[in-house]
Amino acid sequence: MTRLNYWASSCVHTTLMLGSLALLSCGSDSEGIVSPSAPVIPAPELSLTFSGAITKSFLGERGVMEFNLAVLTQMDPIQPLINVAAGDLSFTVTSVTNLQGIPQSTEITLSPTQVINPPSSLVAEPLQLSLLMDGSGSLFVTDQQDLRFEAAFGLVEQYRSNPLDLGAILRFDNQDTGFGTTALGRPLQTAQLLQDFTADRFDLERGILGATAGGDTALFDATVEAGQLLSDFSQEDGINRRLVVFTDGIDNDSNLSLNEAIAELQALPNGLEPGLSVYIIGLGTALELFDLQQLARSTEGTFVLALLPQQLDTAFANLFPAAVGEQRVEVSVASTSPLPAGEYLLDGQITLSRDGEQITTNFVDATLIVP
Repeated sequence: MTRLNYWASSCVHTTLMLGSLALLSCGSDSEGIVSPSAPVIPAPELSLTFSGAITKSFLGERGVMEFNLAVLTQMDPIQPLINVAAGDLSFTVTSVTNLQGIPQSTEITLSPTQVINPPSSLVAEPLQLSLLMDGSGSLFVTDQQDLRFEAAFGLVEQYRSNPLDLGAILRFDNQDTGFGTTALGRPLQTAQLLQDFTADRFDLERGILGATAGGDTALFDATVEAGQLLSDFSQEDGINRRLVVFTDGIDNDSNLSLNEAIAELQALPNGLEPGLSVYIIGLGTALELFDLQQLARSTEGTFVLALLPQQLDTAFANLFPAAVGEQRVEVSVASTSPLPAGEYLLDGQITLSRDGEQITTNFVDATLIVP
């Protein structure tokens, strides 16, 4: 399956046409020969992908969320749109539930207010992505069929050969030694290096299969170590560095606090600039959603929730278009009644309107956190 096929499961595509047929001449020349019509050249088909959402603030009936989208051309090589405006997008919320799936009586509207588009140079930069997989014993319960492995394959199978994308695979576990070192010699004591950076898809998939369950959840420590591995591997500029973290539980074995982990990640060199973006995939409901969203938000990443392991394939696959061409869309949130403290799951549709045509995609379990 090609990378374009993955997005089809969560996107509805449409072709944007350049307009009506234009004629070079409406009459005939002196010899009675009618000039040929100009050919109709269709614009490239676009894909719209939802990759995650975070809550930035909420109080009473009002708040702010950020949705992570990607609008890419369905061609090879792919190209992101870099001029999407808030007025091009509309959101419709069709369902509001709590984490247990109980419908809520309130209605919620989402109104786009700002779009941060990707830089035009991003898609040409080689991707270097560290994938950190949870290895805690709770996965024996939350993912009994090991569906996370096949889902993670769907991310690395989209890596490109031009530019040459590289990946590394790590597993987090209890504190230990002998887990490997970064390129600058920093020891890995929580994040076990299963596969160092490579473009070889077979080696990456073999590394993913090595992320077996059986330990505790030292999430914060391991995330920092995976970030160090990514930062230390190459110090040159013009590299698209991303860190993807998969977890199904609450941190119970880290030395670092959440705020300390965030500060470490924000300070790591990323070429000429500091800071690495962290994309987080959470499985199930036994999660500290506030902490995970804070970690993603503070690093300009995103968070995506998969309530069931069967939803992981879309969650993993949709992070590739985000990595190479994300739009970060800020939306104002309005509820018809005050929401008590808790976590709420929003389902609905996002529509992009351009040149009289529309593209629509679904979003599922966008997590609104009310403190």
